[in-house]
Amino acid sequence: MTDTELRMTDHELLALLSMTPTESAATTLGLFRLDQHAQNQLLQNAGLTTLMVRGLAQAQGELIVPIENCAVVGTVLSQAQEWLEISLTTPSTEHVLFTAGSNVGAVLLSLSPFGVHEIQPIESGPAMLALGVHLCREYLVGAAEGLPATAVIKRLRTGAEPVVAQLTAVESGNWTLRTGSETDFTEHSVSPADALDRLEAALEA
Repeated sequence: MTDTELRMTDHELLALLSMTPTESAATTLGLFRLDQHAQNQLLQNAGLTTLMVRGLAQAQGELIVPIENCAVVGTVLSQAQEWLEISLTTPSTEHVLFTAGSNVGAVLLSLSPFGVHEIQPIESGPAMLALGVHLCREYLVGAAEGLPATAVIKRLRTGAEPVVAQLTAVESGNWTLRTGSETDFTEHSVSPADALDRLEAALEA
């Protein structure tokens, strides 16, 4: 897969993941909030149609299979062993990104509220979490869209409990770090100087 971004719609992602109904694919569908449509054959068929029209899938006998970059994305998402959900927010803005990593590669997805999402390859393994922390650092330390701002990373790994870390940056004074799970967390007051290191350490636990 090249560094060129691939754009896919909700129904195309739904169709792609339906081609390889693995546990990893089901986890990915849940993260993308598409699991509620998993049995919607009409949406799946629409996704298959547009994938074929766009040259991202083709018929092989009685089956429709993804090709080229779309096939790479499908393989990564259906074999993923680790996922990150990254939310970057201010009182007036919100961005949601996902990463999925497998033994055959990793991808970063930038979700759009309009249902057309950008997908690009990234490095798998420890570099995936490092990228997530880097994005948080740029958003909070760089105050890309002003302060206060909050970054949340949810880390899921096969065979492990999900871990969540939330860091809120303000213009002056200490920042607030929450770590734990979505329902059971601990809140800490942390200095801006080591806040991102604390965030990363919590996610590596």
